[in-house]
Amino acid sequence: MEIANDRAAVSHASAAEWSGLWVPTRLDDLLHLTIDGVPDSRDAKVRIHGSSLPESLVHVVNGVRTTSPARTAMDVARGRTLPDALIALDGASRMIGSRGRGDRFIRTPEGRDIAQRAAMPRLQEAFESVRSWPGSAILRCALPLVDVRSESAFESWSRGWMVLDGLLAPEIGARVAGASGRDYFGDFVWREHRVIGEADGLGKYGVTEREIRDSLAAERHRQRDLEDAGWAVHRWDSRETPQTWLARLRRALGQSSHP
Repeated sequence: MEIANDRAAVSHASAAEWSGLWVPTRLDDLLHLTIDGVPDSRDAKVRIHGSSLPESLVHVVNGVRTTSPARTAMDVARGRTLPDALIALDGASRMIGSRGRGDRFIRTPEGRDIAQRAAMPRLQEAFESVRSWPGSAILRCALPLVDVRSESAFESWSRGWMVLDGLLAPEIGARVAGASGRDYFGDFVWREHRVIGEADGLGKYGVTEREIRDSLAAERHRQRDLEDAGWAVHRWDSRETPQTWLARLRRALGQSSHP
């Protein structure tokens, strides 16, 4: 397939991976390119999307034209479930809003507000470029739920399941105090119920054996400190079905059944 075109931009999951955006499970292993005004086509390695692509939604990353984080998130999220859509949209919001300032900046109320205000107009602009396309209905549902405080793809995915399940809305990335007086941050916090939810995704505790060992030891100390202060800490990981850990949270929050 001939793909030489100065209007081509790496797009969809390929752009997400190239740019370092969060991406839900890939649906294929093709190289995705968007070229405005050409017919859609594909072969064994490349998928061409002949979609409208304003230059304002194109970035250059390491010398390569790619769709912007906001447009990439829209392309990846379209037609997905709400949990998968939030992975892409939350990830883009953090990349746009934090401008490399990281978790510490976004964890402050001022930082969160600055990042959210910076991200949402970009996401809305990108949504307008695809709003009439197939699969865009999920974007209308997901955009009001986007939150820059989500610190991992697994947290965003988990929050999507909470919304679908009708679980009481938690605080996201909220500050909580242990019995020692030390402050910590919980992935999901239901303050009135003294419940903390922790989404333990891959890589949360490090990569090397020593990193994981040290992180787990620190996490055990953190959990004891929080439990001594009256918090109930509930954890889940990708080995559990959403139905299993959601049922556990429902019991802790006094929500006996799905609405």
